[in-house]
Amino acid sequence: MLEDYRAFRRKCLEYLHGVAPTSVSNQIHSLTWHTMVFRTLNEARRREPRRTVNGALWELTSVGYAHIISLGIRKLVDRDSRTDSLWNVIAQLERRPELLRRECYVCYDAIPYDYAAAETKHYASVDMSKGFHVGWVAAKGPEAWGTSQRLHEAFDALAGYPAKRKRMDVVQPSIIAKLKANLSHPTVEKVLLLTDRIIAHAERIATGSETLELPTYDDINEALKILVRITNFISSTLFYDAAFGSVVPVPQFNVFEGLDQPWVTTEKLPALQTYWDELSETIDRWAYDTDEGFLPPKSPHVAPH
Repeated sequence: MLEDYRAFRRKCLEYLHGVAPTSVSNQIHSLTWHTMVFRTLNEARRREPRRTVNGALWELTSVGYAHIISLGIRKLVDRDSRTDSLWNVIAQLERRPELLRRECYVCYDAIPYDYAAAETKHYASVDMSKGFHVGWVAAKGPEAWGTSQRLHEAFDALAGYPAKRKRMDVVQPSIIAKLKANLSHPTVEKVLLLTDRIIAHAERIATGSETLELPTYDDINEALKILVRITNFISSTLFYDAAFGSVVPVPQFNVFEGLDQPWVTTEKLPALQTYWDELSETIDRWAYDTDEGFLPPKSPHVAPH
């Protein structure tokens, strides 16, 4: 059972913060980074409302962010079993509830279950004949009685604070249910509705149907906060492992460098106009010769009518 729990724990934590670009934490870092950049640019516009900003460029920026963040949140709650999503982590927890018990939680890393006995054994091995003893206390392994005590206390909350601790105490099913329910929070659902019906799928909305309520930037923040809290809870509380040190990636460069400069100098505008015209003509040509490649070739032996 302990071997099963170790493998199960590693699998869930790999989903959450493994090295893969698609791990939940890496996805969240990417989304919070794009959110920070976009919201900061938007704040710059708010602070200087009379400053001229290229309309096409800002439209691309705002629409691009809307697509990135909506699809990103959608991926994190994806129910496809092949995806690295929070939904799939919770699905793993639902499938193996028997592993989520006190004995596995405390002892997964060779930690002693009975911390009081381990503490007594530790002090019995200390030579006190030379006076007060100061030494290191193990944080891992069979002598880590302090860690064992903290793990028991953490599991008490997960088990609903039982009157008497038992090895077979399990994580309260209501906790897993709450985690799952939060993935269907109304704010998250609002983002998913936008993604599924407009961004990912051009759904034809029937005339007279209820107006689709679009999420606001505050809704996006709320949805992201929910996903961050679920990720942190599963990793740090349910598995007593790492938590986000910083949700927003720390930039290794000056984010604001060049932000006060124009995108292009006035002298280059005529050349850009020429480029626009040439590119536009190239794309327009895609619509020429519509039948080519679709209709079968005419046989040279077929006489015209």
